[in-house]
Amino acid sequence: MNYFMRRMARSAAAVLLAAAAVLTIGCQPSGGEEESETSSTGSTSAPATTVPTTTPTTAYRDPDTGILYDNSERTGEKADRFELPLQGATGFASVDMEVASSPGGGETVVTLKPGDAFVILEETDGRWWRITRDGSWSGWVENTTCYLNIPDVVPSIVYDNTNAYSSVFVSSGKDIPGITGEKLYDSMRWNERLGEDQYVVAANYIMVKKIYAAQQAALADGYTLVINETFRPFDVQLDVADKLKALYQEDSEVKAGIDKRPWGIGWFIASKLSTHQIGCAMDVSLARVNRMDVRLSGGYRYVVATDITPCDMPTAMHELSSAAVCMKRAVDSYSKTAWKSVAPADTMTEDALRLQKYCTDAGMSPLASEWWHFNDLEAKDAIGNQYTTEVFYIDDCLSRVPE
Repeated sequence: MNYFMRRMARSAAAVLLAAAAVLTIGCQPSGGEEESETSSTGSTSAPATTVPTTTPTTAYRDPDTGILYDNSERTGEKADRFELPLQGATGFASVDMEVASSPGGGETVVTLKPGDAFVILEETDGRWWRITRDGSWSGWVENTTCYLNIPDVVPSIVYDNTNAYSSVFVSSGKDIPGITGEKLYDSMRWNERLGEDQYVVAANYIMVKKIYAAQQAALADGYTLVINETFRPFDVQLDVADKLKALYQEDSEVKAGIDKRPWGIGWFIASKLSTHQIGCAMDVSLARVNRMDVRLSGGYRYVVATDITPCDMPTAMHELSSAAVCMKRAVDSYSKTAWKSVAPADTMTEDALRLQKYCTDAGMSPLASEWWHFNDLEAKDAIGNQYTTEVFYIDDCLSRVPE
């Protein structure tokens, strides 16, 4: 079943763009180790203020991108920093976190555990969030180690988390037993501010800002990011690594596809904590936008892609073999600049290079062995040793319609 058939069947639309009153779009391990590792130490009806999909009324075609917009007469506000406001979005604790009565101090209101969700009420000094959950308490947290649900603030991105319904992990085109085609964890939840079911796709707040910037550059050219995965639970990470290793040891074709110098199995799946677990990694592709629908959430205007054309990439997403490399040689995955001195792999397509430029111009770094994987090393540096090896999940959505 293709993406849009799944999307219609499950109401999983989440491709949105903050547009102004006149609708015009502005359309890749350290030292050759494992894939971006870091060392170890229910549904209700939509509220009236959110406009769901409707029969198109007034259509408008952008002369620069060629994108057709349905319901283009709808007007609304534009958020200050993202496509929808930060206020009312869902955030998550990634470590044990004390919620204080005031920014940077005061009494402890409540203690959050990794994976606990909350609603963001406001931000001050770019560093502190006032948060709540169920309205039973409110207090302040430092947002450096917080995750943010990306669809809440950058809804124009297409979200298609295959690991949350049918994993596409393969190696040399061969299924990985116990992984390929399996649902590896839950991610789809009702999202009140979008008025529909949507994947919970979270990353460190610092990285979300860069993802937003990359998406705006893509939209300006008539493209959209298609995010396959950001946060991946640690137990899932280890399970994929173990099962790929088993296949690698018993299948000579898979082994040959991985072991092409300088590449090795550690370049394609980390067997210990990776950047996916600390919130600063993204697996992403690119698509051309053909048609969008204008919607409202509260008083804010956004758009949803109703027709896209996937771009031509070197391999399918999550092809764990040397066919997926994006550079001609391996480089230090934790260097912010090493990749710049290496030529692209001969297999890199024009669209893959375009995707890489959107992400790197926004401050993210490519992974040499996977054309789809980008790290935010600034976020990794800011996190430092403030992470956990505890298994936790990001699968709740408390998002509210913005006021």
